[in-house]
Amino acid sequence: MKSIIVAGTLAALSLATSVQANQDVSGFYLGGGVGKSAIGTDAKGIKSKADGTTLKLIGGYQFNRIVAIEAQYTKYGSMTLNKANKSNKWDPKTFSIAANLGYTFQNGLRPFATIGLSSIDLGQSAKIYNDKDAKAIHWGAGLEYTPAAFSDISFRIGYEADSFKLEQKKAKDTNVTIASAYLAATYKF
Repeated sequence: MKSIIVAGTLAALSLATSVQANQDVSGFYLGGGVGKSAIGTDAKGIKSKADGTTLKLIGGYQFNRIVAIEAQYTKYGSMTLNKANKSNKWDPKTFSIAANLGYTFQNGLRPFATIGLSSIDLGQSAKIYNDKDAKAIHWGAGLEYTPAAFSDISFRIGYEADSFKLEQKKAKDTNVTIASAYLAATYKF
């Protein structure tokens, strides 16, 4: 009896893997995610703290098992920068377009990396930095999973960031990275 159960289980698993291997992965997808924000800077004397929750809206097109192009709107939540007893609150938002490069394995797992450009609005409480035309490098990595039974739905865990330089007239430029570790789900049409 045990051998019949084991044989049946192995047959079901191999059939599911075979179905997933022949599956067309191309198409448009939309989704959203939530995560924990972080901020880092190379400026001396600045203490930074991220209090917010990241919210993401994700949309893109998957061309094949390797390449996708993706647009994201990310709201990083509340952040505070303190220097010399002066505080500046940020509520940063970004819009990015990036290449999503990875490989979809037959078991539905897809490790990926993203690289692209983003436009950033710091949402400063006090206008200290000129962010009118702020641009950033959008980068990240993660793991996506598409179950064979629900081939249009994918779940991902990732870490993505926007790195940029703040230009100041009276001080050295400051490199800043705003990042998020997040969970997301997408639906492919």
